[in-house]
Amino acid sequence: MSYVETLDSVGDGILKWIDPEYKFQGATEGWPLTDFPTAFNIALAYFTFVVVGTAVMKMGVPALDPYPIKFVYNVSQIMLCAYMTIEALFLAYRNNYSVLPGQPYDQVNPPVGNLLWLFYVSKVWDFWDTIFIVLGKKWRQLSFLHVYHHITIFLFYWANSRVNYDGDIYLTIVLNGFIHTVMYTYYFICMHTKVPETGKSLPIWWKSSLTMMQMIQFITMMFQGTYLLATQAEGVSLRITMVYIVYILSLFFLFAQFFVASYMKPKKSKKKTV
Repeated sequence: MSYVETLDSVGDGILKWIDPEYKFQGATEGWPLTDFPTAFNIALAYFTFVVVGTAVMKMGVPALDPYPIKFVYNVSQIMLCAYMTIEALFLAYRNNYSVLPGQPYDQVNPPVGNLLWLFYVSKVWDFWDTIFIVLGKKWRQLSFLHVYHHITIFLFYWANSRVNYDGDIYLTIVLNGFIHTVMYTYYFICMHTKVPETGKSLPIWWKSSLTMMQMIQFITMMFQGTYLLATQAEGVSLRITMVYIVYILSLFFLFAQFFVASYMKPKKSKKKTV
């Protein structure tokens, strides 16, 4: 069995476990980047870049700050994330989705399918965050949380793009799209508030609020998943919902740990030298 065939088999096994009765998949099969070998290789390439890129930059290569690329990237992210947020809200409105979870799921003609696919593919575009961190040699930002979040969210939404592409999934696009719109706006502001002497950005008072918003997002997502499980909702695979809750819980704890370490623990004062 070849490498690609092995990955295909793994991907099929994952989808079969999530949806053994084939009730939630089919419409997006064959769409670009939705086969497991492609998704896995993208994630592998990302991880390889993190390892190799870090090693190369630590060999004495000077830090790089590609301002024009970062400018275009942040603007594109603000526009893309804002669009996905607004479009998800309009889709919910046009399809009469209720406030509580438990939306209808259309396996064949999913109203949210195209947008969910775009949301999934946008996670590849997000990898530029890591590229800029490595090129800029900002090692404190290259944390386990950062790499774990980027790899796992991409692979998790590969699964969603194949077997959970309609109905209640719209809410994750609204929440995450909104958070990312705010986040990339923050990054854009940071780019233009740097002190010339130090090259560091001026403190932005709502920086800690951004992390708090992310944690509120995770709490909302976990509530949605728990509600779907508790009500045994028919419009979603309960297996992927269980995994979803555990996964979001892991992100919540990691972000909470980051929040405490960054904003609640007293900072060590530098000793004055005589």
